[in-house]
Amino acid sequence: MTDGTITKQQTIEKQAVIDEIKKKLESSSAFYVTKYDGINVENISRLRRDLRGSNSEMKVFKNTLVIKALQDSQYLSNFENILKGPNSITFAYADPATPAKILFDFAKKNSALEIKGCLFENQFYGADKMSVIKDLPTRDALLSMIASVINEPMAKVARILEALRLSRENN
Repeated sequence: MTDGTITKQQTIEKQAVIDEIKKKLESSSAFYVTKYDGINVENISRLRRDLRGSNSEMKVFKNTLVIKALQDSQYLSNFENILKGPNSITFAYADPATPAKILFDFAKKNSALEIKGCLFENQFYGADKMSVIKDLPTRDALLSMIASVINEPMAKVARILEALRLSRENN
C-alpha cells in the first residue's frame, strides 16, 4: 500500500524474520554486532567467506527486528544502545572465539569495521570490553593446551620407566 499502512503480509514477513533471528541467536554460542558501512563489496564478501570458514555467519537485519527478537532477553537494553545505524550481526555456531579473531583481524586492515559489542557465552561485552574476547584462545588452541597438560605427566612416567629399564639392562 502507498498510504503508509502495514499490510498483514508485511507483518507476517517481519515476524518470519524475527523468528529467523531468534533461531540464529538460540543456536549460536556468540554473536557480534558490527558497524560495516564504508566497506566495499569485495572486502565484505571476503570477510563473510572467512567467517563461513569458521562455522559463522554475517547477516544484515533491520535493527528494530533484532531488538524485537531480543525482547525477552536480559540483554535487551545492552543491545538497544548499540543497535543504531547500519549494523551486521555475526553468529558463531561453533567456537565463539574464532569469529572474534577474524573480525578483529579484518578491522585492523579496514578501519570502517567497528565491533560494537557481543554476547559471548551468555555474557554481554560492549566495545570497551572487546579486547577480552579477541585475546581468548580458540577452542582448538584450548584443547591442544589441555592435551599437552594431560600428556606431560604420562610422558614423564614413560621416560622414568625407560630409564629404569635401561639401568637394569646395564647392571
